[in-house]
Amino acid sequence: MSVLLPILVFILANTFVIYGMSSPDQRLRVLSTFWLVMLLLTSSTIATEWSRMSNLVLDNDDSHNGLPKEWDGRQAVCFHFPEGNAPEGFEDGRHHLDTSGRELFVDPMWNETGSCVGGFEGYEIGMDLLGAAIDATGDSFSMSYTEFSFGIMIDSLGGIHACDAVTCSDDGTSGASWSLYHNGAVAMVGISDLALVEDSVLTWRIDTW
Repeated sequence: MSVLLPILVFILANTFVIYGMSSPDQRLRVLSTFWLVMLLLTSSTIATEWSRMSNLVLDNDDSHNGLPKEWDGRQAVCFHFPEGNAPEGFEDGRHHLDTSGRELFVDPMWNETGSCVGGFEGYEIGMDLLGAAIDATGDSFSMSYTEFSFGIMIDSLGGIHACDAVTCSDDGTSGASWSLYHNGAVAMVGISDLALVEDSVLTWRIDTW
């Protein structure tokens, strides 16, 4: 959610309170003073948030929602971690890195911590794109995996195993795993068999059962 909404709600709510409590002959002066103070206090935050929003794809039906506009139509990989479990340096929001590993910006308003690495083109198989994204981060999101006859299962990303981040039962009645999403939907095949399209967005997050 944008930080602009709670600021606007706060200003409007207090405007009504001040209007109701002020005498008619003082009302305009008191409100003008309040609005001026709020403008001075919030101008930097508003400018930063406006810049952030103007540079992002903001469409809930688009797989690139929340990602930089310059990545629209290109490929990206996102690594999302539960609060308090992101690798060191990535705990303060979602970091956005280009294909060279250069950080573009951090989105502290995103509801998950971690990173998205994007701007890739031409990858056809999920595993190749994942490897390129990990390489771009300098191995900050290095993976470990187990190879089975049916494909590869990711055990950890960024050194985080799923059951390190959430509680898993010893008897197997509840647990967690790294799940793969392709353009917003749970992938029906593993990362090693996943066929990509030109604007694929791969998202990894820990799901529980």
